[in-house]
Amino acid sequence: MKTIVALVDLSDLTFKVLKHAHALASAFNSEVIIVHVLGKAPVVVDLGIASPVLSEDPPETVAEEQVEQLLEIRDSLIKFGVRASVVQLADPKVASVLAETKRLNADLIILGSHHHSTIYHMLVGSVANDVLKRAHCPVLVVPSDEDAAA
Repeated sequence: MKTIVALVDLSDLTFKVLKHAHALASAFNSEVIIVHVLGKAPVVVDLGIASPVLSEDPPETVAEEQVEQLLEIRDSLIKFGVRASVVQLADPKVASVLAETKRLNADLIILGSHHHSTIYHMLVGSVANDVLKRAHCPVLVVPSDEDAAA
């Protein structure tokens, strides 16, 4: 296993994903590529009763802050002897993310799974579920601790 892609969203789950990536990269002398999708910011258009929610690119300052966070994460992995790099994607579609993991020659994808309700999954979907169904390589899903806290 030469290349591990860690899909992160910079939530609290990111640390757990990277902990697994670090352990596996150390064991197999793999490179970790941290992939982050620059999320769209929701914007409500006021049209009266039916006000749609649209998405737009986040402000440049948000993108810059997230890049700084990603570089800090990369540097912490490097400090512990793991070869690491960062990729930030602008297209949030799962197909684009999977195309990037294929382009990076990922041997393993690691991502976190937030526990959402069934209704949320019906309306919004699950990135983890879509990646599991369509990935070209094995996927390790790291669960959140939300069930333990409940």
